[in-house]
Amino acid sequence: MPNATAASSLVLGIDAGTGLVEAVCATTDGHVVGRGRSGSANAMALPVAEVVEHLSAAGRQALSTVDPAQVRVVVVGAAGVLRFTRGAAVEPLAGVWRLAGLTCPVQVVADAVTAFAAGTQRRHGSVLIADIGAIAARIGDGKVLERVDGNGWLVGDDGSGFWLGRQAVRAVFAELDHRGEPTLLTQAVLATLVGEESVPADPAEQILVLRDSVYDGPPIALAGLARLVPAAAEAGDRVAQRIVDRAVTLLVDSANSLNADDPDEPLVLAGSLLSGHGPIGREVQRRLASYHQADPVLAGSCAGAAAWLAARSVTADMDPYAHRRLTAPAN
Repeated sequence: MPNATAASSLVLGIDAGTGLVEAVCATTDGHVVGRGRSGSANAMALPVAEVVEHLSAAGRQALSTVDPAQVRVVVVGAAGVLRFTRGAAVEPLAGVWRLAGLTCPVQVVADAVTAFAAGTQRRHGSVLIADIGAIAARIGDGKVLERVDGNGWLVGDDGSGFWLGRQAVRAVFAELDHRGEPTLLTQAVLATLVGEESVPADPAEQILVLRDSVYDGPPIALAGLARLVPAAAEAGDRVAQRIVDRAVTLLVDSANSLNADDPDEPLVLAGSLLSGHGPIGREVQRRLASYHQADPVLAGSCAGAAAWLAARSVTADMDPYAHRRLTAPAN
C-alpha cells in the first residue's frame, strides 16, 4: 500500500454516465491516487446487472492500489438517479460497495450536480449536459432545484447524441425512398452500421439492411452515429447542417428555459457534444454567451468533481487547489 494516504483519508468519486463510468480515488486534500473506467451506466437503457458490472469494474480499478477501508465517503453522480436509489437496483448496487471492501457512506446524486461541480466551486448556478442524453438543470447547495428535459431517449433528450443518431438514420431513409435530398450521411451511416464492404448497391436493399441493423440492436445504439452528423456538416452537407442547427436550438432552448434567480450565476456546459471543439459545442457556447452576456464554463472531470464533493463533505479544510486538480480532464 502507498504511504501517500497516511496523512489524510480517502474519498471515491464516480461518474455513472450514459456513455461510460469513470471513477477517481483521491485524498481529502485533492491528490488523485487511482482512476478507473468502464462501460455505460445508462440505467434507462441497460439491464441492472450490466450497469452494476460497469460500476464495479471502474471502482475496483480506482481502488486497486489502496486499502478500501481508508475511504471515508463515496459520491456517485448518476443519470436517472431514482433508478439507482429505488427498486430493483438498490440491492445489487449495495453489493458492489460491499464486494469492493467499502464500509463508508455512499451518496448518489444527480449527474447534473457533479457536472456543475466539475465546472465551478460556486454552490448555485445552472448546467447543460449533452452526451448520449441531454438535460439542463439549476443547482443549489448540491441539489437539483429545477430541470428541463433529461427524459430519456424514448420521449426526450432533445439535441442529444441519441437524438442526432436517430435524425441521421431518418435522413438516410428519406434519401433512399426519395422523400429527402442526397446526403453524405447515407454512405457514412450504412458503412458504420453494416461495414463498408457489406453495403449493397441497390437503394431498396440498402433500406432493408439499414432497417434490420437499427432494429437488431438496442435503440440507444443509435447514439453511436452522433459523431457522423457534425462531421458531415463540416464537410458542407446541407442535410447534416440542418440537423446540427436544430440540435443547437434545442439545447440552447433547454438552457434558457431555466429560471435563474441571479444573472451572475455560472452556467456550466458538460458532455461530449459540448466540451469538445465540434460545431455543436462551438455554436451552443456562442449563442449562450450572447444570451447571458457571459461565457459559459466548460466542465472538467465529473468523476473528479464527485470526489471533490465527497472530500468537501469530510473536511472544510481542503487545499484551495484541490478542486482544480480533481476536476481537470484526465490524461
